[in-house]
Amino acid sequence: MTGRSKVPDAALGVRSHSGWAAYVLLFGNPRQPDILARGRMQLCDPAITGSKQPFHEAEPMTFALAEKFIARCTASTAKQADKALAEIVRQARVTACCVLTASGRPLPDLKGILASHSTIHAAEGEFYRNAVAHACERAKIPVRRVRERDMEAETHNLPVPPGEAKARLAEFGKQVGAPWTADEKLSALGAWLMLASLPSTRSWR
Repeated sequence: MTGRSKVPDAALGVRSHSGWAAYVLLFGNPRQPDILARGRMQLCDPAITGSKQPFHEAEPMTFALAEKFIARCTASTAKQADKALAEIVRQARVTACCVLTASGRPLPDLKGILASHSTIHAAEGEFYRNAVAHACERAKIPVRRVRERDMEAETHNLPVPPGEAKARLAEFGKQVGAPWTADEKLSALGAWLMLASLPSTRSWR
C-alpha cells in the first residue's frame, strides 16, 4: 500500500491496560472480515517517573502536587495516544473505534479517587480508556464504549451466528500467531462490532 488511496477502510478495537493498550484492525466484508493488523499502543511516557500508574504515584503527595502530577500525566498520555493512533491510521482509514470498558460507574473527583485504593485502580483503568477515546475524537473517529461483560451479548449484533463469530476470532489468532490472548480477542470482537455497524458496509449484508 504505497498511496493513501490504497489504504483500506477499517474498524479499530482497543483494550487498555496501565500504560498501554492492545489493538486490532479489521476490514472487509463484515460477514467474514479480515484482520489487517494488531499491536500495542504505548500510552505513558517512561521519562515521567510513576506515569504508568499516575494515581498510585500521586496518592502520597500533597493534594496540590497530586493535581499538578495528574495534569502532567494527562497531557503526556494524550500526546502518546495521539502518536500511537497516528501510527495506526497510516495502515488504514479508521472509520470507527470500539473502546472496551469496565463497569462504567462514575468516578468521584480527584480527592475522592485518592482517598480510596480501590477507586485508584478504577481511575487508572478509566484514565487510559479515556486517553484512547479522546485521541480518536480529536482525529474525528467515532467511538463507542462497550463494557467487557456485555461483549458476549454483543456478538448477537454481528451479521453471523455467535458460533461462527467465535470460530472466525480463533482463525485470526492462527493467522497472526501469538500473542492472541483475551486482549486481542476482545479487541477484534470490538472492531468487528464497529465494522458491522458502518453505513459503508451494510451492502455486504
